[in-house]
Amino acid sequence: MPDDADAPKPKRVRAPRRDAKPRTIGKTGRGEPYLAWRPGRVGPDGAERAGLWFIVHKGQQRGTGCGAGKDAERQALAALDDYKVSLHVAATEAAGPRKNRLACDVLVAEVLDRYLAAKVGTVSRGDELAQRVETLLLWWGQKSLDQIDSVSCAAYVASRVGTPWKAHARAGLDRDGNPRAPDAGLVRRGHSKPAKQRVVTVGGARRELEDLRAAVNVAIGDGLTREIVKVTLPQKGEARDRWLTKAEAARILIAAWRKREVQTVHKGGRKGEEVIGRRCAQHLARFVLVALQTGSRSGPICNASFLPEVGRPWVELRMVGGRPTATFYRKALGAKEAKNKKAPTVPLPDKLAAMLWRWHHKLGQRYVIEWRGEPVKTTRRAFANLCYDLGFGDDVVRHSLRHTAVTWGMQEGIPIWELAGYVGMTVEMIERRYGHHSPKHMEEARAGLGRSRKKAA
Repeated sequence: MPDDADAPKPKRVRAPRRDAKPRTIGKTGRGEPYLAWRPGRVGPDGAERAGLWFIVHKGQQRGTGCGAGKDAERQALAALDDYKVSLHVAATEAAGPRKNRLACDVLVAEVLDRYLAAKVGTVSRGDELAQRVETLLLWWGQKSLDQIDSVSCAAYVASRVGTPWKAHARAGLDRDGNPRAPDAGLVRRGHSKPAKQRVVTVGGARRELEDLRAAVNVAIGDGLTREIVKVTLPQKGEARDRWLTKAEAARILIAAWRKREVQTVHKGGRKGEEVIGRRCAQHLARFVLVALQTGSRSGPICNASFLPEVGRPWVELRMVGGRPTATFYRKALGAKEAKNKKAPTVPLPDKLAAMLWRWHHKLGQRYVIEWRGEPVKTTRRAFANLCYDLGFGDDVVRHSLRHTAVTWGMQEGIPIWELAGYVGMTVEMIERRYGHHSPKHMEEARAGLGRSRKKAA
């Protein structure tokens, strides 16, 4: 018994440290993700499972699919790096864009995306803005702000000019400007003006660069970069200066009022015969009449109502002293007036007020310009077809009616400041573009320089 008590006790065999604690690699600090090795084992179903590397972060494990071996270990470390990058990206997106970056660190795609997101719902033609931004991304999307300069802007204009733009199927072209198949069939009927391929001009490329400039200015204003970035625009083209004489305006009015639709019989014994139908352009005659006597843009005229409606301009009719009067509220109800398109409220001429009174109270029109009892959306195509039938060139467009109204006002001797307030232009614009039509334009200079002077004794 004593001998047994004095005998040395056997030492306890401890498991190797590697077996007691999982092997880890890639640790960089407390709370940071790292890799842990899970040894192979036999599952509850009796199947053997090989050892794998797992990413451990905040008490959670994410598999890497990498097993034993040096190559698999390197792949696991690469997976760990990708996971850390994803954490950084998520944190950056949650915190918002980083401020005060160098221009070379800010992509143009990010700038355009932020600009489009800020403008959605605040501009009247958001779809057109989205199209221009999409076009800009094709060229500038992979570039950074430091690559925007006069050379790159000129290269962009050169790449855009001459490319197809909104090609029409009625011109025998598809959306990309390529010839359509001969058996594609008719797309448009009943329109007299032939279509032609439309290509991007310098003015169109300039408009796109204006959007790029606005996006860059917003980014600089928000502090995305601390450097100056300048978008160089091409020179502006010559402004339209085409106006109509009294005789030309009368031709358009009479032709619009008398124009009748021509229909072709497609079935029966009269197949191919043309039938003259009802008058189809009287709404266009009313549009031309209102445009010439108010100098308004086409949008307010086409959208105008005789009754107040949210989102529409309207004409208020009253009977004062036994005669009708009319006031044109050009700005749509509930809308904000654009800085570059003034829409002042103006009284209308007496003759036009009498016509508007008849249209509303006698003919029962709810809107100033109607087609089959409904308000028209646009008169662009109808006006272009009519002018083509009358032999006018492409320089006569709907906006020519506004130029004509201002020109006639200057020829009648209306003071510049009063005419500018009536049509919604600035005095400088009237004086620069229409001042020479006034009978008093440089009259004193002409008379003074033409006087005979007495010879000195």
